[in-house]
Amino acid sequence: MALGLPVDADQSDDVILDERDFVLSFNPKRLDPNWVAWQLDSRYLGTVRRRDDFRADESLPTSATRVTPHDYLHSGYDRGHLCPSADRTATAEMNSLTFLMTNMVPQVHELNAGPWERLEDHARDLVKKTGAELYIVAGPLFDESPKTIGRGVAVPRATYKVIVVLSTGQNATHVTRDTSVLSVVIPNETHVSGHAWTEFTTTVDDVERQSGYDFLKAIADDVEVALEAKASR
Repeated sequence: MALGLPVDADQSDDVILDERDFVLSFNPKRLDPNWVAWQLDSRYLGTVRRRDDFRADESLPTSATRVTPHDYLHSGYDRGHLCPSADRTATAEMNSLTFLMTNMVPQVHELNAGPWERLEDHARDLVKKTGAELYIVAGPLFDESPKTIGRGVAVPRATYKVIVVLSTGQNATHVTRDTSVLSVVIPNETHVSGHAWTEFTTTVDDVERQSGYDFLKAIADDVEVALEAKASR
């Protein structure tokens, strides 16, 4: 949350959960996260194996439906991570937290194992090869009346990701107009298979328009306006 809490015009469907290694907003109407935000640097990367312990999130209020792995059974959709398992390999506990169902959205396999996964790999490469410190937010985008699976889990038409690239130890006060920002919106459709994630880059302004959320609020206003309007690089 160092770069600001994402907010939209209707906060009645934002259940904010601090999962310690990432923060998310859960939508109790769509039974999906509105967004998940996390930091990625070398402290979070190690050699822990993928836990695969998909489970309901017991930290949700008792009034909220708890999505379980069963809601995805025979649906034709992957349980698509927003904060990736491979971004949290320093400890078994960190990795296990990424398998909470509040961190998942229904994704076609061609997206989950295609350009979405390659974008995740690119983010980790930035950390490993350049020592970058990344601030990331990702989430789903929906049609007005989305298809649902299970007990009402909405299927997104696309998923988005915004990555702000800083150096180790930097925070919102170090963000300038020259800071590198990657913004991507990838359709949740089978035709994305074989395409590079770079074919789906856009601006933060466009992600805000499509999602309804306002990002990067902790950055100085003039810098925020400049960064959100420029093309990804």
